[in-house]
Amino acid sequence: MKRFFGVLVVLAVLLTVSAGRRENTAKSEDDYVFKIGATMSLCNAPVHIALEKGFYEEEGLKWEIVQVGDGEAMNLLTNGGVDGLNTLMIGLIQPLANGLPAQIPLAMHTGCIKALVRGDSAIMTAADLKGKTIGGASPSASALLFVKRYLSDMGFKVDGENADVEYIYQSAAELPLLLERGAVDAVTLTDPAAQIAQDVNGFRTVIDNGTDEGYKDEFCCVIPVRTETIKAHPEATAKFLRALQKAAKFVQENPDETARILAETKRVAGDPLVNAKIFKTFSYRASVSQVLPALERNARDMQTLGILSTDVDVAKLVNDVYVVVPGVPDSLF
Repeated sequence: MKRFFGVLVVLAVLLTVSAGRRENTAKSEDDYVFKIGATMSLCNAPVHIALEKGFYEEEGLKWEIVQVGDGEAMNLLTNGGVDGLNTLMIGLIQPLANGLPAQIPLAMHTGCIKALVRGDSAIMTAADLKGKTIGGASPSASALLFVKRYLSDMGFKVDGENADVEYIYQSAAELPLLLERGAVDAVTLTDPAAQIAQDVNGFRTVIDNGTDEGYKDEFCCVIPVRTETIKAHPEATAKFLRALQKAAKFVQENPDETARILAETKRVAGDPLVNAKIFKTFSYRASVSQVLPALERNARDMQTLGILSTDVDVAKLVNDVYVVVPGVPDSLF
């Protein structure tokens, strides 16, 4: 009888400990404050709209906005300064191959990268860029990397000895002036800078990933989230992603109101009329499954360009990086 009661006591203790662990886990999940990286770029609109329209609260997410400066995204993801943010897929490939501790559970939108020439330029199409000089913000700038992909797909030799194009690097803010002065034949920019340069300087678009065949349906901006956060706080991660999907749907269906809200709150720079015009060229149909084709294509193209080492197993990289977070629908469309 004593042994029987002893067993009951042990079982009671184990059940109490187990329940305590479940309670602590639930409490930890409920109390976790998700650190959301934010920039003033148009691509980041859903991050701000989710805040302004109350989608984070609607999902029950506890959150904190962390302002992300130029070039800070990878460091913040690495050191835990942010849990997740919006950024261009192509700029993630090399850091992910180098061990960036993040995965990609959501693709946000298409469009936003352009190559521009002067209005009086003899360059009429991308094919006319052969033998020309292209301006970029840096060798690793996402806009320039995309243009290299584009030209490589056309058969250009885009790097190395006897390359078909030459590059000049200048800060993104200075690139329109560089083109205006004729120091380069074309420049690579992301919106809204690209659209503003078109409107103010009368530049023409010769490459546009939002409208050109073969690229217009490829999601260029995605949401990387720290792998540790996904594993330790899957519910908080799901809440974050669902809130962004709601916000992306709002942007897609209400581009003029989105531009007005972002201008009034000063969360995004630029003229709201211009920004609304740009939003209408993007497709904010945030999708889980669209991460996969965009990730695989970008990685393989980067390897073809010689930017991603041939030692990298692209199939393994894609398998390691793409993740489906439970509780997140593929798309709201």
